[in-house]
Amino acid sequence: MIRTLFRSAARQLRVVSTQTIKPASPTPSRLKHYNLSLMDIYSPCAYMPFVLYYPNHAPNNAQGVADKSRRLKRTLSEILVRYYPLAGRWNSRTYVECNDEGVEFQEVDVECGLSEILEKPEGEAAGVVFPAGLVWANPNNSSSLLVVQLTNFECGGMSIAVCLSHKLADVTSFSTFMNSWAAKMRTNASSEDVLLSPHFMSFPSIDDAAITAPEYQFTKTPSIRKKLVFPNSKIAHLKETVKELGVQDASRYEALTALLYKCGTSVTTANSGFFSPTAMLHAVSMRPRVLPPLPKTTMGNITSIFMTPTRNESENNLKTLVEKIKKGNTALRGVKKLDASEYLSMLQEFPYDEYKFFFCSSLCGMPLYKVDFGWGYPSRVTLGDSPTSNGFILMDTPNGDGVEALVSFEEQSMAAFEQDKEILAFTTSQ
Repeated sequence: MIRTLFRSAARQLRVVSTQTIKPASPTPSRLKHYNLSLMDIYSPCAYMPFVLYYPNHAPNNAQGVADKSRRLKRTLSEILVRYYPLAGRWNSRTYVECNDEGVEFQEVDVECGLSEILEKPEGEAAGVVFPAGLVWANPNNSSSLLVVQLTNFECGGMSIAVCLSHKLADVTSFSTFMNSWAAKMRTNASSEDVLLSPHFMSFPSIDDAAITAPEYQFTKTPSIRKKLVFPNSKIAHLKETVKELGVQDASRYEALTALLYKCGTSVTTANSGFFSPTAMLHAVSMRPRVLPPLPKTTMGNITSIFMTPTRNESENNLKTLVEKIKKGNTALRGVKKLDASEYLSMLQEFPYDEYKFFFCSSLCGMPLYKVDFGWGYPSRVTLGDSPTSNGFILMDTPNGDGVEALVSFEEQSMAAFEQDKEILAFTTSQ
């Protein structure tokens, strides 16, 4: 029934316009060549798909819709002057040619209300609010590195979907870009623009021939995604439980990811009938971790990954997993410099064939719900469908009273995971 509804909505989707938005002024010749870091080069070759939903606060204002669209395009052009690599094109695996070819901006009208989209389960709206075929897709050398779709709903609400090349940006970079764009449109205040100015680091040139590892691409696996909500009150209870087990000062992230990891491993073990060694990959921003800390507006993949492997089923308990995650998390604090080579060696030497993997990334604390273009904060921010199964994406709830976990599993595992007694104990019903 749900999928039928969205296929029908897609049939009633009308493309209003598709344009290329170029920077308002040319990129200086000294900035035409943007070198990627090793972390950029080895980041997934895919578009990160985010969508922000905005309700209508001015009913029956057709002119307002047209004005918003016009101003979004104008301010995007203006902000691209500062975010000039986003308007460029790939010339190799190691750098971007900042040639001002621009970004793609598509506007569509759809004959359904915004509430119809928001009321549906996670992942069902991708065919309506995202540019066709771009969710976690692999951009080629001629593709726009940034693609935007503005979707206008019958009720006057709208969504802004952004597909941004993961080779150029992590989630923190995405948040910086969106808040800069919104500030430009909302106020044009120079003081606020300066506050949100991007910081591009200078990296040495790397010869393509020196990049020996294959380019990482997401391999889609059959999976479904659900949203679980952990209220702050229950997270506090979880942290207290961890403390009673003998682990002091566990962070919210460490306690929550340990719970997800434990329950995920239990479910996949029950489905297969036997325990397999597992490992959770944790992606973390290094901006506040290096000494001295980098500006929050530093662009690129300023991230690292640590692993928490479990070789024996006896390790799959909350205390042990929190301790492992805490140890890996602590080891990345206070590093003197960003050095991707050691991290990449660790990834390349890990015995992948012997392990089953989970992936976790936290977006908590990022001001995604502060992206105000002048018509208020978004009522919901989320990602397109997960590119793989066994994944956990953590986000703040819209009003900050808890954590949303976007959970991806194969269908059989998802049904069991949702009914796990520990998951039920710390989540709230939707």
